[in-house]
Amino acid sequence: MDRSGIYFAEEKVIFLSDKLLENNSDFEISHELGHCIKKHEELSAYYNATDFSRRKLEFEANRIAIEILLFIWSNEYDFEREQLNAVKFMEYYNIPWNLESCVRESMLNYG
Repeated sequence: MDRSGIYFAEEKVIFLSDKLLENNSDFEISHELGHCIKKHEELSAYYNATDFSRRKLEFEANRIAIEILLFIWSNEYDFEREQLNAVKFMEYYNIPWNLESCVRESMLNYG
């Protein structure tokens, strides 16, 4: 599999690449859950229509993934919102650096 993961709506199954076993795969799992939560399977024609539409749906899945992980992280470490650290959070979950502004925005809106 060339991709980290893929969600198949009809089967309600998420397949993940074996390579994720070597890394922290929480972000990829949460990303695929984001596609499921947003029901992107209903938008497959839109997803494949243009690069813009694909990027939009991928960004939505990334945002959901960040929100899921932010919820888990804040409950696991039990700290106040003011103590959130974007860099540590991103490093812990191996979140791509091109999503830093999304992470920071989610942290500002958290809680």
